[in-house]
Amino acid sequence: MKLGPKPLKKIGLAVLLVTAIAMYAPAQNLPAPSRVWSVGPLTNAEQVMGFVVGNSGTTLSGPHIDSQTSSIYAATRSVVFVGDRLVLASKVGMRQVPDAKIPVQVYQLLSLDTQTGRVKEKREITAFGSLPVFATNDAHVIVAGRNVLRLAPDLKDAGVLDYHGSAENMSPNGSTLGNATNPGYELIDARSLKSTKLTDSPAYDTSVSSKGFVTDNVHWTGKYPSDLGFITYRDAAGDHLVYHGSCGGRPQFLTDDLILEPGCKSPLIFDTQGNLVRTLSAEGGFSYAGVSQNGKRFALQLTDSGKQERFVIFSVETGEPIAEVKPEQDGEQQSWTAFSPDGSMLVVGSPLKLTLYHLP
Repeated sequence: MKLGPKPLKKIGLAVLLVTAIAMYAPAQNLPAPSRVWSVGPLTNAEQVMGFVVGNSGTTLSGPHIDSQTSSIYAATRSVVFVGDRLVLASKVGMRQVPDAKIPVQVYQLLSLDTQTGRVKEKREITAFGSLPVFATNDAHVIVAGRNVLRLAPDLKDAGVLDYHGSAENMSPNGSTLGNATNPGYELIDARSLKSTKLTDSPAYDTSVSSKGFVTDNVHWTGKYPSDLGFITYRDAAGDHLVYHGSCGGRPQFLTDDLILEPGCKSPLIFDTQGNLVRTLSAEGGFSYAGVSQNGKRFALQLTDSGKQERFVIFSVETGEPIAEVKPEQDGEQQSWTAFSPDGSMLVVGSPLKLTLYHLP
C-alpha cells in the first residue's frame, strides 16, 4: 500500500502546534563537552605511530596534506567507533595496479586506542573512489572498497564479500548494509555478510534501515505535479510515499522508524508511515552529521556566514539540543564526525587533527 501524507505546506496550524518543535539559537547556553584527547597529523609517516596531543591544546606542525573534509558525504563515513578502538580511513595517494585499467585510490586504515588516541595498527586498502567505513553492532568495521571487508577492531580479517554495486549506507543500528546493485537493491547482514534481495528495479538510496531504504529521486509528479521534494521509503512491500512538498534533500534514517529530512528550511522528522513527528528550527545552513547506534542522539552541522563550524547534538526522543561541539580546526565543507554506540562520546576532525569529546 502506498502512503500519501499531506504535503507539509498544507498541514494546518493546529497540527503544527501539536507537533513538538525544538528551537536552537546561538544565544542558547548548551552544556559544554569535555575534550578527552587530540591526535594528528595522522598521515605523516614520521609521526603516525602514537603522536598525541593532550589537553594543553598544543598546535601541531607537519606537512600540508588534504584534510579530506571537502565532501559532506565522506564526513559521516570516514571514522567509526569499533569496540575499544576508533577506526579511520585516510587517503594517502594513488597507484596503478595490474588488475585495474585505471589508477586506484590508496587509503590507510588506522586503528586508534579510544582511551589515549594512540595508533595501534594500520593497514593499506585500495578503492576506485571513496572508501566508506561503517561500524557494526557487534564491534566490527565494514570497509566498502573494491569488495566488502569485515574487520575486527585490530583490522584483522573477519569476512569478505565480493560484490558488484554500490554499498554506501549502513543502518543506524549497525546491523545492515545497503547495496544498490544497478539495477536492483539488496540488504547485506553486517555480521554474516549474507545478502537479501529487496528489489530488481533500479534503485538509488540516501539511507538504509534494517528493513528497507529511503530515496529522494523517486518523483511522484503524476499525483503531485506542483511538488518538488519527495521522500520514498521502499521495503519488501514496495514503495511508500513518506513526504511530498516544496523542499527536500537527502533523507536519513535516525532509527528504523524515524527519518530526518535535512533539505528544507527547518529540519523535519517523519515516521515511515508519513506522519510529521517533529520540526527543528536551526539558524544558518545545516547538514546531517550522524546518529548513535542506540537511536538516542543525532548531530547536525550548523554554519553561519563567516562563522566557525559547529555541531549541535540533539535528542532523538525530544528533538531538544543537548550540547554543542566546535571543532578545533574547521573542515573545508564538513569535519568528520562519529558517535560512540551509546551516544556518550563524539569524535570530530580529520587526518590533520582528530579530537574525542565526552558529551554531557
